[in-house]
Amino acid sequence: MVWIRGLSAGLLCAVALAPPAWAGGPGGVVDTGVVSRAVGSGLRDGTLIGFTATGPTNEMAASAVIAACQAAGAEQCSSDEQTNDVFCIVSVGADDGSGIVSGGAGATPEAAREDAFRHVGQANLTLDPAARILASSCP
Repeated sequence: MVWIRGLSAGLLCAVALAPPAWAGGPGGVVDTGVVSRAVGSGLRDGTLIGFTATGPTNEMAASAVIAACQAAGAEQCSSDEQTNDVFCIVSVGADDGSGIVSGGAGATPEAAREDAFRHVGQANLTLDPAARILASSCP
């Protein structure tokens, strides 16, 4: 997802995967051992900073990363990318004052960074080529 601090420029692809049930567990419970991960960002003292968090679902991981950002005293907190898959995810932002932050996913943090730049381009925005990875999470 591409964010302009305080305003979502919105690109979000969510893929819901139904985990397989397994025999021998309690009725109505599916336990795949899958944990969702999220990366996010916020502003603290005028500097972009990144955060990571986990949760049982992508939505809960996204909420947890925003809570971690707020607990650190940051403002304009966002969850920039979430996954429950085997991808690396990153939050990318530039310290150029534009406020543009984007999330991406890929096989490596570098590939995920490239994906974040693609998301920015799809939103018809420009991210400074020197933008850095603010937070990353790999399985």
